[in-house]
Amino acid sequence: MLFESILITCFSYINGERTPSSVYHILKGKRSIQTLQDTHIYKLESFYGIYKQLKRQDFENRIVKLERAGVLKRYQDSFIVTGTINSKLQEEQLFNGLTFYNKVEIFYNRLLLLIQTLTNTKYQSYSFIPVVEDKEAEIWVKKVYKKVKGKEKDVLKKLYLELYEVLSRVKAVEVGIFVDRLTGYKHYGMSVPQLGEKYKKSVDDVQLILVCTIHQIIENVEKEEKTSLLAFLLQDTLEVSHLTKSAYDTYLLLLKGKTPDKIAFVRRLKTNTIYDHIVEIALSDSEFAIEDFVNQEDEQAITQAITSTNSYKLKDIKANVNDKISYFQIRLVLAKKNRLHK
Repeated sequence: MLFESILITCFSYINGERTPSSVYHILKGKRSIQTLQDTHIYKLESFYGIYKQLKRQDFENRIVKLERAGVLKRYQDSFIVTGTINSKLQEEQLFNGLTFYNKVEIFYNRLLLLIQTLTNTKYQSYSFIPVVEDKEAEIWVKKVYKKVKGKEKDVLKKLYLELYEVLSRVKAVEVGIFVDRLTGYKHYGMSVPQLGEKYKKSVDDVQLILVCTIHQIIENVEKEEKTSLLAFLLQDTLEVSHLTKSAYDTYLLLLKGKTPDKIAFVRRLKTNTIYDHIVEIALSDSEFAIEDFVNQEDEQAITQAITSTNSYKLKDIKANVNDKISYFQIRLVLAKKNRLHK
């Protein structure tokens, strides 16, 4: 099952160094400094925010199931993957969670509503109930409809041909699930539970397959000409900032030459919070120099400790370096190491 494979992969990468909550927050796409750092450090960018609908109880139930099956084994406050299971999930390359974090919902809702609107108005049906509750998407589709009114047939044909072409190149697990979800004139798309029943899959897997398909569509569309209708659906969506809002505000002050202590004073935050922001910036900005905070000698000592412990656990690394080296400096070196790996 796809969901279980993703969980196994995540726990394999984390390897007992983070709690299950860390995996849960990554899949949900929590916009917190800690979750974003874990996402980068453990190279789980593909899975970030791919299951925003995931409920905590469902997540925990699936963990219990994998533990009972002997796939996961408790290790301190976390789990490790047991046996000779291949933890390299093949579908991992099909997800692009962190990059497409804020694009999926906008693109998909616009597409669903546009198809529903054009197929209905083509037959002079104007009293249909929108298939998704998204005011921004409704406003966007209404603006588009005003421009194409009377040309529904031509627009639908072009949209059909573009979707047919891009779906023929999509490596999604089940393209049929994506198509059966679409709503048209006098035809409502199937619900997630209905799709699960039809395709003999869990609700979790259906949700993830839909996201996987949308990721693949967006990736293909962004590689093609920007004049297509599908590209138009993405036209004013921005690349998600990999920084939280608070970290971005700190970043702007750093660019002005402010010290962490000064930034903490100006923003009325703790200095440790500013340190968190700096680590987040170091993870996201390939040009960010950590030398202002970690000298070369300390960086080498931290790097050696990471190698000797073969761990990203801060406690393990801290125990193998000089007492004067702080957790903040260790985290900065880990951030740089992660960037260089990429």
